[in-house]
Amino acid sequence: MKPKRWLGAVFSVLLITLPSAGQQHSAIPAAPVNPHASPEARALLKYFYSISGHYILSGQHNYPNHIARWTDRVYDLTGKYPALFGEDFGFSGGEDKDSVEARPALIAEVERQYRNGAVVTLTWHEVRPTDDEPVTFRDSVEGHLTDFEWNELLTPGTDLYNRWCAQVDVIAGFLVELRDAHVPVLLRPYHEMNGGWFWWGGRPGPHGSAALYRQFFDRLVNHYKLNNIVWVWNVNSPPGPGSRIADYFPGAQYADLLSEDIYGEFQPNYYDDMLTLSAGKPIALGEVGAVPSPEVLKRQPNWTYFMSWSELVEQSNPLDRLRATYDAENVLTRGDPGFRDAMAGIRKLSSARTPEPVTAEASDETKALLARLYSTTGNAVLSGQENGDQSVSGSTARVLEATAKYPAIYAQELATNGKAQLEAIIHEAKQQNKEHSIVSLSWHPPSPTDGKPSSIAAPLTDFEWHQLLTPGTTLYRQWCDQVDQVAASLKQLEEDGVPVLWRPYPEPNSKSFWWGGRKGSGGSANLYRQLFDRMVFHDGLDNLIWVWTAAVPGFGPNGNGPLHDFFPGLLYVDALSIDQENLNPRWRMDAALGALGVGKVIGVDLTKVPSPDALLNQKWTWFLISPDDAGSPERSLSLQLLYKDPRVVERAEREAHASAN
Repeated sequence: MKPKRWLGAVFSVLLITLPSAGQQHSAIPAAPVNPHASPEARALLKYFYSISGHYILSGQHNYPNHIARWTDRVYDLTGKYPALFGEDFGFSGGEDKDSVEARPALIAEVERQYRNGAVVTLTWHEVRPTDDEPVTFRDSVEGHLTDFEWNELLTPGTDLYNRWCAQVDVIAGFLVELRDAHVPVLLRPYHEMNGGWFWWGGRPGPHGSAALYRQFFDRLVNHYKLNNIVWVWNVNSPPGPGSRIADYFPGAQYADLLSEDIYGEFQPNYYDDMLTLSAGKPIALGEVGAVPSPEVLKRQPNWTYFMSWSELVEQSNPLDRLRATYDAENVLTRGDPGFRDAMAGIRKLSSARTPEPVTAEASDETKALLARLYSTTGNAVLSGQENGDQSVSGSTARVLEATAKYPAIYAQELATNGKAQLEAIIHEAKQQNKEHSIVSLSWHPPSPTDGKPSSIAAPLTDFEWHQLLTPGTTLYRQWCDQVDQVAASLKQLEEDGVPVLWRPYPEPNSKSFWWGGRKGSGGSANLYRQLFDRMVFHDGLDNLIWVWTAAVPGFGPNGNGPLHDFFPGLLYVDALSIDQENLNPRWRMDAALGALGVGKVIGVDLTKVPSPDALLNQKWTWFLISPDDAGSPERSLSLQLLYKDPRVVERAEREAHASAN
């Protein structure tokens, strides 16, 4: 066997001299099944072709809420980190090891592991689409769909298909974050589909489990443009009675890599069947209990990776046998020079993170504003001032009087209680934009049932809420009229090239307003998503940076709810912010928002003027201060101290911009 350093040099040559897409041979990389695959995904797939028959990557799975516990345990046992970092999106709740609440943290860990040199592989024990997360494993993941339900699931437009889309869209949001961070992912959907223990499995033939895999592929590749994925098809061995693995294969055009889960002996026929079906594509061991021995790997050299399942790395492997495999000359770990150099080459293909707005057709001005927010994060904080009902810019003017500086952000509530006031707000927003302020607009809409202001509107009944979220009902149409009127005002700003930090339905995790306090997939988060769809796809607004604004979580039966119960998902949110009276150094809401948003920019809305140290010791991108209708010497002094700090970004003077132009 060649020394492990050989691999880095071979892979470097491979990156330079690539074959055409039409060449098909076991020694020649085939084109990715996604023709628009990212450079990182392409390079990672070519890497697996380069090691096939020569090397195998060591790998370790981790439970969502354990983050990297079992990867770290492998290091404790062997003195080496696995080359492959495996994770799962989970299905349960609370503190369970498979909790969906761990998703933001595990995505952050995935990015860290990739930067540290690991290959990332993700799987998902998906909740049965007739259920809502969280669930128990036995009741849902190991549940069953009737033949009628299965047909509905595969039929676009049905209720069950739409429920499935909503589930998938949550996961797509996390994968978008990894795409934008240039992290390639080995994705293994609907694993062990030839077995009958998961709700998606045990259905052979063209309209069975393979059809669901193809439907998933289509939604992620063609709908969400997730080009960072290397597609891994997976089965279990031994197969079910009377079943062949080929009966579950979705087609060569849907799988970059074929994998097999083996809990038991690595029988030659399992290996031979995978080689035959793969027709030259790389093959791998998607899950194992006992790791393959060096002797097995010599007899079956084309496996390109193995992944031990969490605690089984310790429970199913005597220490001497585990170390023998990790020390084998054809088994690569994260620290092996050849592997390390190859992964460094893949990471060099990545450009710096380029944030993309969640609005697919976002205007150039909107993209530029989002890029500015990201470029500010970690270096400074953008100053902002909200303005009250009495004057569309009175509080901004008072900041100027106190500090001789303009806030970088002009913020206002988009009032809907009078045409004249609304026109004045839109006119002022245009003027502020011309003077190089960022425009931020919040929206506390009146109740769609009776038009009462949000501050005094009664909560909707459960029946009214269901009607509000049901297209075609009277209440839904009244809501559409309300939204479309506001959209018409925002359209005026779009036509003038004004991007907007848009903050609708604030504090959904509180019960202060009619839209709040309803957790779960059919609750307040769903109304936010419905608003997004209406404004983006029906009203055609492309100038909005969508900001989800929460209240500080509380305790007890009347406290504000946990953030994650009301979050609409990463596909609907460009940024996150939170309403606070002042900054608490012990209960860091910047950390909570940062984890929930998986690196998206965050802002804070404050009642009181903060001290510079309290503000800048936390990781905010911007701050907004509540309106000041009266003014006071104490507030003026606090503003002076705040704006004196060079890290607080003010609006540049018009003269400076004029001279620059």
